[in-house]
Amino acid sequence: MKKYIVLITMLVLVTLVLAAPTKVTIWYSQTGIYSQTLLDIVDEFNKLHEGKIVVEPIYTGSYSDTLTKLLAAMMANDLPTLSQIEQSRIGQFIDGDAFQSLSYFIERDPEFAANMDDFFEAFITAQTFDGQLYGLPLNPSTPLLYVNRDLFRQAGLDPNKRPKTWYDVYDASKAIAALGEGYYGLRFSTSDWILEQYLWSRGGEVISEDGRTMLIYSAANVEALKFLQKAINEKVWVWVASGGSDLDLSGKIGFTTRSTGSIGYLQANADWEVGAFQMPEQGGSKVPIGGANVYMFKSGPSKEKQAGWEFLKFLTSTESTLKWALNTGYMCCRKSAYNSPEMQAELAANPLKKITYEQLMTRAVRRPWFGPYREILAIMTKGFQTVITDPTADPDQVLREVQEECQEILDEYYY
Repeated sequence: MKKYIVLITMLVLVTLVLAAPTKVTIWYSQTGIYSQTLLDIVDEFNKLHEGKIVVEPIYTGSYSDTLTKLLAAMMANDLPTLSQIEQSRIGQFIDGDAFQSLSYFIERDPEFAANMDDFFEAFITAQTFDGQLYGLPLNPSTPLLYVNRDLFRQAGLDPNKRPKTWYDVYDASKAIAALGEGYYGLRFSTSDWILEQYLWSRGGEVISEDGRTMLIYSAANVEALKFLQKAINEKVWVWVASGGSDLDLSGKIGFTTRSTGSIGYLQANADWEVGAFQMPEQGGSKVPIGGANVYMFKSGPSKEKQAGWEFLKFLTSTESTLKWALNTGYMCCRKSAYNSPEMQAELAANPLKKITYEQLMTRAVRRPWFGPYREILAIMTKGFQTVITDPTADPDQVLREVQEECQEILDEYYY
């Protein structure tokens, strides 16, 4: 009798295991309205797939925190199914062959494959490596040049006239700085992607397309840093080590460079009229695609990855990406969402949001992503800050040293 009870118990346990829903874990890095929108989408998916698939979202800190945890998990062979990762932090996973190619699933999903051209091309190009698509966009953005329209009027400037070059920004900045003590034309940001754009916009480069050769020491980049140093020394532009958002909201800054995702934040918190333009162009026009994408890791079981693919499709569907864009201010990743009546009404009501799509369609490219690139960015940022904070620093010498130090890192990594 006991044998029969044991057998029945084992059969029940096996049945329960077989009937249990497939669990998908996704690590994410945002909070506030951003995380809540993601959690809402996860909850909706789980309800639609109740008993079959359950997605478990796990907050893992900032982009940097998540990278650190993922690298540790990769070494321990304990990676999640999916993770949100910012573009410039994926190099070691590409080099370590840790990502699952999403092309594998697309080739076996005719309906999804037939609608790939519904994604904005730049987003797909940015996540394609050696012919394989590795990520799908979650919270994409481009940087914008925000303006305090009230301050422009106060300085006798036209708030509707776009400053096309950094010379134009400088000229407008002089008029704003002349308003009095504590007024500055531009709060210059040393956020890494803003530095990339600043150099690109001046016709310079940071690193070669294969990631093995530093290109930061060039005449164009030296001139860009000299110009920056001049504007800072003249107190026409300003840089602060911390408290940038407080300074932006103070009402004494004419321009600030921030993400698309800052539109809602500035409009909700600034007591001045918020405007925005495309980023300046002065010998170059590229702007970086910021934000993060969602990647799948190949180490998981096939069943788990297939379930993860179902969630990825839901997460990047027209309905979900539209919800994401409307709730967070980031861009939607599909043309169908962009062209929807809801999104067009939003753009008509808030025309600033159109600007990032204009940049996306004409100027946006992926950021450098190579294995040691975060080390490169740290050294590059330190070089910029040296030039900004030390009026006697020689931009030529600083960039020469950055070039040499970073090239040593690349040589050690690749050879």
